[in-house]
Amino acid sequence: MPFDRRAALAALFATGLPGCTSLGPSRLDRDQLDYTRAVADSSKRQTLFNLVRMRFGDSPAFLSVNQLVSSYSLRRSGNVGTNIFPSGAINTFFGLGGDVELTDSPTFTLQPVAGERFVESYLRPLPPNEVIPLIQGGVPADLLLWLIAQSIGPLQNTHPLARGHRGGSAGFRQTLIDLRRLQEGGAMNVAVRGAKGDRHAYLQFNTTARPDLAQVQRELYTRLGLTAAAREVKVVYGISNPQRTQAPEIPILTRALIGVMSAIAAEIEVPEAAVRSGRTKPTLREPGDPPPMLQVFSGPTLPENPYAAVRFAESWYWIDDNDYRSKLIFSIFELLKSIAESAQAQNATVLTIPAR
Repeated sequence: MPFDRRAALAALFATGLPGCTSLGPSRLDRDQLDYTRAVADSSKRQTLFNLVRMRFGDSPAFLSVNQLVSSYSLRRSGNVGTNIFPSGAINTFFGLGGDVELTDSPTFTLQPVAGERFVESYLRPLPPNEVIPLIQGGVPADLLLWLIAQSIGPLQNTHPLARGHRGGSAGFRQTLIDLRRLQEGGAMNVAVRGAKGDRHAYLQFNTTARPDLAQVQRELYTRLGLTAAAREVKVVYGISNPQRTQAPEIPILTRALIGVMSAIAAEIEVPEAAVRSGRTKPTLREPGDPPPMLQVFSGPTLPENPYAAVRFAESWYWIDDNDYRSKLIFSIFELLKSIAESAQAQNATVLTIPAR
């Protein structure tokens, strides 16, 4: 057949064209999302696994991802060959070849959360000035305080390990409900002031634009022992003290992160066989108790598409993807975990994707 030089040159050009393109942007667009999803899902499973471990009397253990390095190598080659015999068409031929090889070498650096870092992150009570601003960011006030507060003013939250009278003060739950109503109605805001090391959170109340919430505010003030004229209330760490003479304050005794985990773990339902064998205790539930903070199911098989799931011993434990409230509380806990761990000077998680 006749030899077409223009076709050969076009083929040669096409073979070399990939050398002018860049691998980096396309990989970054896909891998940034993939690694974000993988890190988030791994953190959820690790948290749920530790909650189940604590339900069975085991101590929690955490590994933090300190660094992600994903290195790509792209090798390309091409060749063109011809053998032309004008007088003999049967021996005339044209050859085109190429080779592309992509190598992906991800590297993960994990570090145990132990020693002083564990003490500061998980055993130190959560500072109110670090967590109360989450309310201004849209985190529901009732769910947040239900998790982190052992007491608000004179009112006591439930104690996760108490047997009998663990329901806390009668007005505690209503206080959380009132704070949520004021938050959603725009009648409560959060401000943070003070120099580094001496910063405090303040709750600011104003029902001028929502007169229908004025009675809610008055009842809230009565339960917390605040004067009716107070429009800005300082949030401090500690227990209620009737002898306080300073500006209006709401003392909140916050839990450590390990205390938050204990409160959640104590309410996880477990298989009856595990209780009968003595591996764990029955779930502490009393008549009139509110529903569990975080609903964790257990069973021999795993349902389709759970929000988070882990296998412990011979059972599966999971959070239902259709349980929005439990998913929201779990997400709040993950935020609290990030706040607690940020107290330690540590390198942020780094994802490096070389763009060649």
